[in-house]
Amino acid sequence: MKDTFLEIIICVFHINFILLHTILYGMQKYINMKKVEKKQWFIIGLQIIENEGVSKITIDNLCALLKITKGAFYHHFKNIDGYIDALMTFWVKENTLTFIENAEKLVSATEKLYSLAQMSASSEYKCEGRIRAWSYTNNIVQRYVTQVDKLRLDYLIKLGQDCGYTLEYAHKIATIQYALLIGLQHICSEIPTCDFKELQDMLLKKFEIKK
Repeated sequence: MKDTFLEIIICVFHINFILLHTILYGMQKYINMKKVEKKQWFIIGLQIIENEGVSKITIDNLCALLKITKGAFYHHFKNIDGYIDALMTFWVKENTLTFIENAEKLVSATEKLYSLAQMSASSEYKCEGRIRAWSYTNNIVQRYVTQVDKLRLDYLIKLGQDCGYTLEYAHKIATIQYALLIGLQHICSEIPTCDFKELQDMLLKKFEIKK
């Protein structure tokens, strides 16, 4: 009888030990997930696109580079499409909305135009050419590229009108300026920042926009 009671106690102890170990393991995984801020997922994503290409935007690769478990990924994102959607939202904010917000802090339309040229030349994220190529095969990315194009062109047209041009002429200038930006991203992706800025300044001066 005593032996049976002892065996029961030992069994209960083992069960409790296993439960405790499981709880502690789960807590450790949760702690590990909290070590990587959500923004870091997007920064590493844009770096992957720039350095390795869009084919490397996978859950395995993201987790490997961040040195974190897949559970951390699913803590933030439902699936890879959910991640891509969030990544593109981040890209729109960092490479378009923030530029416009900063330009709007300036007074004259001319200052804003030259400021935009400087910001686009010195952007931290230089993967737009690859994102645009990706948009031809990914509907999520295509939606955001279309949004970005409209935001940028509309703002450039507005600045052209603020400089005194008619809507028609401002639209033509904005289209040419934006075409230069997109073209340089595709054929001269490694162009130095100073040269990129110089080309954009030449275009602004060509249309007699004075500082």
